Amino acid sequence: MDLFDVARSCFRRWYVLLPLLAITAWYSYSVYSSVQPVYYANTIIGLAPPSVRQDAPTAGGEVRRNGLLDVGGASLVANLTALGLREPAVVDRVVAAGGSPDYTAKAFPTPPPNPQLPMVFVEQTSSDPAEVTKTLELVAAQAEVTLRTLQQQARVPEDQMVTPFVVTPPGTPAAAMPTRTRSTVAILGAGTGLSILVTVLVDVLITRRRSAASTTPRPPISETPGDGATPYDPDAERGRAAPDDDAVDAR
Repeated sequence: MDLFDVARSCFRRWYVLLPLLAITAWYSYSVYSSVQPVYYANTIIGLAPPSVRQDAPTAGGEVRRNGLLDVGGASLVANLTALGLREPAVVDRVVAAGGSPDYTAKAFPTPPPNPQLPMVFVEQTSSDPAEVTKTLELVAAQAEVTLRTLQQQARVPEDQMVTPFVVTPPGTPAAAMPTRTRSTVAILGAGTGLSILVTVLVDVLITRRRSAASTTPRPPISETPGDGATPYDPDAERGRAAPDDDAVDAR
């Protein structure tokens, strides 16, 4: 069966196809209208290098440097900060303060020739715009605690620590409906295909039944004695066709 056969089947069984398409269109519109908007916003946290670097030994013979910067550079500090913001303890503190646990944090690296430290990019999407703003503010506040704890564990001197600062504060959350059009188109396409398939199957079934009914042989009509007709007697027929010998001799 090719496309022309499918088109002919749909044309013949339009009374099946049209109601199915109407149901599909109604359901797609209902889904499109029922989708609620979500709100999105982000904040960018920068990492400031230590203001004083003492590469020379102090009076006690100690060299005061930031070991994290020496070992992995600025990218290591940014990635560790982003991972630290997603630690369960940090997420629990954000939720306890009234935020949402669904935020994301990732390092936003700069190209290698750029001497500036990378930044941490935090974003949040929710159906409540107030929740989006509050979550981003809480995460930005936790960035300072997280980065300080990380450097303390690495035994970084206080005057050599990297400190965070807010580069871009959370703005007004923007409303968006990212799944409304996609889900509506998917439902409309699937419903249309299913409607065509059902219509073709109905057409094939009806056509086969009609074809089987037209090729079935009808039983012969037999006359009964009650209709006034003499029933067929094979013995009497043979008697009429072959007269006996006595009748021939008498003639």
